Amino acid sequence: MAVAQKKGGVDPFDGDEATRGPAPFAIGFERANGTGIVFGAAFLAVVLLAIGLASGQTLLAFAALAPLGIALWHYPMIEKGKPQLGANPDGLFVERIGFIDWGSIRMIDLSRTSVRNIELVKLNVLLNRSLDAAVAQKQKFPFWKTLMMRNWKVSQREHGRSLLSIDLHTLTHDPDEIVNRIRAYGAF
Repeated sequence: MAVAQKKGGVDPFDGDEATRGPAPFAIGFERANGTGIVFGAAFLAVVLLAIGLASGQTLLAFAALAPLGIALWHYPMIEKGKPQLGANPDGLFVERIGFIDWGSIRMIDLSRTSVRNIELVKLNVLLNRSLDAAVAQKQKFPFWKTLMMRNWKVSQREHGRSLLSIDLHTLTHDPDEIVNRIRAYGAF
């Protein structure tokens, strides 16, 4: 089947999906979730610092460190152009980890919990080896990023396996769509 050409490229909606393969993607945080926290805490830090310095109360000025720390911790939620999760033929991309080789992934599933009216969704990625051994291409990042919030946590399982839990409710796309796009790369 011929694939139609559109403005400098292949039309992704034309032709057979099996011949094209799965589509790569990269998604980031939903910026609206972090804007209030980051800018609100930064504003409070500036106000406390200004009042503390103007009144000569150093303790009040030092109190500005707490909201400043909160603003810096949550800064990745408003950072532009930094994907948190993605997938392509090289592997599953997780920010501050890098690309996890598809062959290292044993199982992928979603877990949903509800807190009052808020649904929290996690992508659980069970690896068939340790996380360090599963990473095909490490991501380099500045040291100060280690002091900021990350969207995942890792726990060790039996037989040297790792379980990577990634929060999806903070990201921009529908969790079910994300899992379907990841599963298109292999039989998990």
